Amino acid sequence: MIDSRNGGALTMKRVCFGLLLALGLFQGALAQRVTIHFWNAMGGSLATTLNGLIAQFEQQYPQYHIVNDYKGDYPTLLTSLVAAYRAGHPPAIAQVYEIGTALMMSERQAIVPVQTLMTQAGYPLTPNTFLPAIGYYYASRQGQLMSLPFNSSSPVMYVNRAEFKRAGLTLADIPRTWPEVKSIGLRLQAAGVHCAITTAWPAWIQLEELSAWHNVPYASADNGFASFDVKALYDNPMVIHHVAFLAQLERQHLFEYGGQGDSAESLFTSGQCAMMLESSGARGGIEHNVGFPVSVAMMPYWPNVKGAPQNTIIGGASLWVVRGQSKAVYQGVATFFHFLLEPKTQLEFQRQTGYLPLTHAGFAYAKKLGYYRDTPGAIVAVRELTNKAPTAYSRGIRLGNFPQIRVVNNTALESVFSGQATAAQALHRAARQADVLLNRFSEMTQ
Repeated sequence: MIDSRNGGALTMKRVCFGLLLALGLFQGALAQRVTIHFWNAMGGSLATTLNGLIAQFEQQYPQYHIVNDYKGDYPTLLTSLVAAYRAGHPPAIAQVYEIGTALMMSERQAIVPVQTLMTQAGYPLTPNTFLPAIGYYYASRQGQLMSLPFNSSSPVMYVNRAEFKRAGLTLADIPRTWPEVKSIGLRLQAAGVHCAITTAWPAWIQLEELSAWHNVPYASADNGFASFDVKALYDNPMVIHHVAFLAQLERQHLFEYGGQGDSAESLFTSGQCAMMLESSGARGGIEHNVGFPVSVAMMPYWPNVKGAPQNTIIGGASLWVVRGQSKAVYQGVATFFHFLLEPKTQLEFQRQTGYLPLTHAGFAYAKKLGYYRDTPGAIVAVRELTNKAPTAYSRGIRLGNFPQIRVVNNTALESVFSGQATAAQALHRAARQADVLLNRFSEMTQ
């Protein structure tokens, strides 16, 4: 029993002093934490996933605090980043979509190459650390990794198995080629299916990925990897034939155009279209939210194109490190990147999102734990990316003013699907508009 007249009072004073001391030390520790601002475009369920990763990181490394700063969509973030850098208050990390890569590489004075940062921090890595189609997309012409691959994806085909069953079709009937898409589409149509196939992100999937998948040049100078002095080449016979084929399917009510971006996804998730071409990064949400069984298959290809299919190129985004930060912040950024590349972290990110494994070690770890056996849809995008060794035409596409070019191309495709232009007219016009944008960027970077 405590004697409140003497010893008890002394004990209480000691307890209070200890609590105050502990509180002071705790507040001091918080004050000494290194704050790292991370600008990103991950909203919705992706924001929840990212917050979870950040919480895990801060638990392991309490000396760092990552500020998750959502900036809207990719174009908005990139515009904000340029303005913030010019104003002298940029973030430490910025998530930039893949078509912003050329712009970021042209601003060498504004960035810290990731390979340099990681090596100096004691976490050496090179493009060879990553799966080939991923690492070399973000490498300079000299082979230096400039940014950290993060949410990488590939377009895949999603299949509504319930609608296939209604048409008397099995998994063996999932089309592998575009002619098969038409023949299977006719069977689906005969069974009362409203729409056989649709596509999200038309300019990305039906022009950019189509070209790589068939090893056909999208632009000169090795798709822009060799030089910023580039000409658009995607108005070639193969691509024109493909877009004309899609327009024909639309007239036959086998293909339904769902708009730019990922708005076509609702045509699939609502059950209207039995097949959809969409990013592998959408797999997690699709498989968990639809009310029917879904299979994932490779993109169809044209069997008459020699060597097809080749390999797909990555979509998604990478993390760029911006100049103007302290040494402590850069050490924290490197530690955070090291955490993101841990095989365990990569697997958790795959499970929750549908994005790809990044490194050879991450892929091997997921495979060893049976992830691809238990989740067969997850391996499809990896197989596409690694189907064959990347070539000059399937390594990627690195163009200046690429975001604007994609807008031009989406508009061109929309004019075809609305019947306002033929495939040849629309693509020739779009390519010439792209050339103007490419020339403007080339002159700006000289």
